Amino acid sequence: MLNCKDVSEDATDHLEGEATFMDGVSLRFHLLICKHCRRFYRQFRIAVGTSAKLRTIDAPTDAEIDDLVRKLKEHY
Repeated sequence: MLNCKDVSEDATDHLEGEATFMDGVSLRFHLLICKHCRRFYRQFRIAVGTSAKLRTIDAPTDAEIDDLVRKLKEHY
């Protein structure tokens, strides 16, 4: 049976689909009985999902940043 420390260490593997079936069962059982880990896991799942979406956004180029700075200086 997992303890709270195990949940925090194994959450990434579970969310990325790298956990075994039995690891997933153990995690879900622990989440059923531990409200603190349920909260942690829910928040962690949201954070992982958000960061995955952010990785798909291309960072602006240096030229785009310079252009934006120039426009802001002209405006203000």
